[in-house]
Amino acid sequence: MSGLDERRFRRVLSWYPPSWRREHGDVLLAMMLDEAERTGRSRPTAAESRAAFVHGLGARFSATAALVAASVALLATVVGQSGILLVTGGDSGSVPVHEVALFAMTGAAPAATGIALFAILRAASLLRDGPTLVATACAAVAGACGGLAGVGWSRGFDAADAGLPQTGLAAATAPLGAVGLLLTVVALVVVLLPVLQRTGVSRSGATLLAVVLAAITGPLVGGLVFFSPATTAVVAIVVLIVAALPRVRGVRRDDAAVVARVAPAPIGPPVTRRAPLSRLLAGIALTGGALGIAWAFAGAGWSPTARGDATAAMREGIAILGVSMIPAVVALGFVLRRSRRASARDVWIPVTAVATGFALISADYLTTDGSGDLSVGWVGAAASVGVGVAWWIAARMPVGTGIRIGVGAGIALAYTVVLGLALTPMLAFSAPVVALVVLVLPWRRRRAVDGSVAIPDGATA
Repeated sequence: MSGLDERRFRRVLSWYPPSWRREHGDVLLAMMLDEAERTGRSRPTAAESRAAFVHGLGARFSATAALVAASVALLATVVGQSGILLVTGGDSGSVPVHEVALFAMTGAAPAATGIALFAILRAASLLRDGPTLVATACAAVAGACGGLAGVGWSRGFDAADAGLPQTGLAAATAPLGAVGLLLTVVALVVVLLPVLQRTGVSRSGATLLAVVLAAITGPLVGGLVFFSPATTAVVAIVVLIVAALPRVRGVRRDDAAVVARVAPAPIGPPVTRRAPLSRLLAGIALTGGALGIAWAFAGAGWSPTARGDATAAMREGIAILGVSMIPAVVALGFVLRRSRRASARDVWIPVTAVATGFALISADYLTTDGSGDLSVGWVGAAASVGVGVAWWIAARMPVGTGIRIGVGAGIALAYTVVLGLALTPMLAFSAPVVALVVLVLPWRRRRAVDGSVAIPDGATA
């Protein structure tokens, strides 16, 4: 092999991530060198270089990459929403901050969310390397076009208000939006085509059907991510959940040692627990939830404090529902703790945070005047629930502690700023649903064959 330039072959392998090269690089390099010596070549062929480029970059789209991209999407959403609502107050007079915030929300966040989705599909073996790269490139450029179109839209409104002609980005808003929409459709076709081909449809039929479906859903997707930052945040959080629970979702794990540390095996012998306390709490939550819903929608007819005032009755009903959520989530905590799939800390800290959030929202709805202005209690409730959701997700992520902390902080901020202020009061209406989950589903373990002793809630094995 003295005539071979081994450095050229190693350079080809640089497209692969370091972890892949450590595990497979020497084997692939030896195969390439043997084939080159057999055919009298001194360098990789164009086909080998192209394959290494496609498969090497594709190997970088792992579950960890999905976690990182989804976290970037959440951060961009939080930065954009905070910049518009808290810094500029929705006024484009502060042009630099306003436009950066707009680009973050309408461009960077959707692009990162799309990349995270494609990475999780590839990590789950639902998308091959080539289509992953094409869809990722389309998402990145479509996001840039969407962000610039958002800035142009804002400038166009300002110019129209001032009676000035549409120039620059303002004049390019429609073309940029059209390019972004076209690339979104292309990305959807690339993703849908292999799925449809697995159903047995011919390639031509699958291509036609993928184009039709993408042409229908593309404008809907584009409109949602452009006008609704909450949609991007929700999808990003869902991707984080999927990537954090690879055994459930069928996603390949990147670091088995870290995962084993994050999700330890059950400790001690299996036990069968009676659940009188969890059922009691669920019953209280179900009763209170039913009362709260009735009070919210019909209390104006008979409430002594809200007679004839539907708005006041709704506020009182939400307050009752918020209080009812406290025993509901505590009961759910007992259920989750009995499964022993998570440590006591990773169950009770989220449960406590969520329960505190609903207590704060109930107190806020009872003590404020209903003007709709943000209050300390309302923001505190959103933040507390956000911390609970973030802890529950981040504690189960197959990544290092530092990344889990960063991702958890991003989720908490995204929920608080983008979702929580509007969603937390609405979540109070789920109190009866949570209670029914605890009461109806067969959570109790079957009695162990080895004669394990049944113990009540709150006791230790």
